[in-house]
Amino acid sequence: MIVRPELPEERAASIEVERSAFGQPLEASIVEAVRDEPGSFALVADDDGVVIGHVQMSRAWIGTDEVLALGPIAVAPERQGAGTGAELVAAALEEARRRGDAAVILLGSPDYYGRLGFRPATTLGLANPFAGAQEDGFVIEEHDFQVAVLDAERAAKLAGEVRWHPAFG
Repeated sequence: MIVRPELPEERAASIEVERSAFGQPLEASIVEAVRDEPGSFALVADDDGVVIGHVQMSRAWIGTDEVLALGPIAVAPERQGAGTGAELVAAALEEARRRGDAAVILLGSPDYYGRLGFRPATTLGLANPFAGAQEDGFVIEEHDFQVAVLDAERAAKLAGEVRWHPAFG
């Protein structure tokens, strides 16, 4: 398996991985809304020509500073638990670093993403704009908002309102 940039002809396969991994269309609709936005990019996990994983990166903002948001990320259900997601995250962070981004933000499990270089965004004085009960009853905790610092000097200056692309709701 290799992780590499998504090719245009793999977009449908990436969407199918997102749909099958989550069992609903929400994550796939977010990918479709952000994938062509400035600053966005996607990587796939390719196993002998078959897309088995996908990670979408898109532009987000902290105050007036641009950062990247990681997500959605998905691995085909039959391939989960083998480290593919971790490899996608590592490659996405490396590509973001290569592109010169100061930080990457996400909402997700601190236990999982903490092992992959993320820390609570509160360590930078940032508040989770999605914290609390959602319309569907799901609760997002403050500590679910995490950041991977790619440029410590620039990331230390991040302050203000945190905004994802409107597709994130």
